[in-house]
Amino acid sequence: MFCRERAARFSAIRDELVEAGVSLSFIGNGTPAMAQAFREDFDVRGALYTDPARTSYQALGLKRSFGLMKSLARGRRALAGGFRQGKPGGDVWQQGGVILFDPSGVVRWKHVDDGAGHQTDLNALRRGIAAL
Repeated sequence: MFCRERAARFSAIRDELVEAGVSLSFIGNGTPAMAQAFREDFDVRGALYTDPARTSYQALGLKRSFGLMKSLARGRRALAGGFRQGKPGGDVWQQGGVILFDPSGVVRWKHVDDGAGHQTDLNALRRGIAAL
């Protein structure tokens, strides 16, 4: 449900990101079929990759954890927003994040999820984009 919530949040600001010159890429760790279904179900535009070995997650310093107490509160938030849990795919313990790279590929801003359901502060993201 949390990846669905993240996709919806980024869809809501897609035009703003494109106007700022940001190209979106999404990385999951399920199967290619799961990635395609996710693209179709949640109108994901931009590059969409799957990394079942989680090599990119490790290279970017993203955590593998759950954080039960925080996740329960975040689950209530997501449910209240209309997001429901689908069939889990990939490594459900692998947490995500949001990374901003400059045109040369250098990381300029990073948000690392501290547990399931940790969402990026969109105002902090906007400040990161403005600093590029």
